[in-house]
Amino acid sequence: MDPQLAQQVLAERLERRLRGQGGPVRDLVAWLRKVGLPQRPGCWSTLCDEGIRLDTRGACESCQVLIGDRRGLRRAVADQVLQDRLSGRLVLPQSEVGREVERRLQDAVREEMVRKAVAHERAVAEQAVREASYEIKRQHLAEAKRARAAAPCADCGLPEASGLCPGCAERRVIEAAVQDAVAFALALRFEPNDVPGTRELWQECERATRAVLEERLVQLREHGVDEAALWWNGTRLMEELRDRRRRAAIVRLGQQDEAEQAARMAAAALRRKQTQPNMAESREAARAAGEEARARVAERWLSELLAELRTLLSLGPAPAELTDWALVLPGLAAQRLPGERAETAVGTAGARSAGAVRERVSV
Repeated sequence: MDPQLAQQVLAERLERRLRGQGGPVRDLVAWLRKVGLPQRPGCWSTLCDEGIRLDTRGACESCQVLIGDRRGLRRAVADQVLQDRLSGRLVLPQSEVGREVERRLQDAVREEMVRKAVAHERAVAEQAVREASYEIKRQHLAEAKRARAAAPCADCGLPEASGLCPGCAERRVIEAAVQDAVAFALALRFEPNDVPGTRELWQECERATRAVLEERLVQLREHGVDEAALWWNGTRLMEELRDRRRRAAIVRLGQQDEAEQAARMAAAALRRKQTQPNMAESREAARAAGEEARARVAERWLSELLAELRTLLSLGPAPAELTDWALVLPGLAAQRLPGERAETAVGTAGARSAGAVRERVSV
């Protein structure tokens, strides 16, 4: 409250209390502490002082509501007494009507006070029950929190690791980043009708990705990096690789005819709304709108391709190929039996490289 307003409020309160004193003040300090200075709210509002608001200095609306309720109650009691007299249930002289109204009004006020007291007691009891319930819940939550903190690591078994130690948590993040990086790398390269080839392609790409990670970890260990920083750097490396592969896939998908058409349509739609389309700012805004449309189309395609790839890889193990014995038996017949002297031995090795993934990642 403003200091000047506070002084005015206090002065008006003291003047009002002095007028109501009806006589001289003998003990000034006691009168100020008990009569002059205390606030006397007439209602529930903390800004009320004997029906006057402390902030606006106007009549308190809550007190006006209470006064209206009391007047309404008095009017209802008076009407009831009148009805009883007219119906013959109450025989009173006119001089006693006012006393009967006051008596019934006091009874009604006492009943209302009793009802409010009972409601208050009920509310206090309910509040106590709620507080007890909250305390029980707080205790259960604290016990659950202590139990979680005491739980060992689910991966390495480290005690009191809250179920997962920081190192294993980083390893899980790295594993998720590796899987996403492989998926982004194969999103535009897999064949939907070639399940075995897609699985082999995934395995090759995953081996190459993990080789990059292991090479980086070996370099960090050689430089004496501790385990916490080691796995943190591994996480950053895999996340950067994942994001780079995703951006590359988005760029390639954005070069397709449908994405180009979406970009042109978005830019043209914005140019039609512009009042000065030939200005540099307008052309830049149209270009940005086209690029946003291109990116939206590319991202939608990428999400569809990733869903198709993961569905393809989750179909179960590759079906076993049937052996063509007509081709295998002649080769087996030409082999020497155990114990026979082999005159010559020729070793052959083949390497199938079709579909293999070879990716160099700059660390």
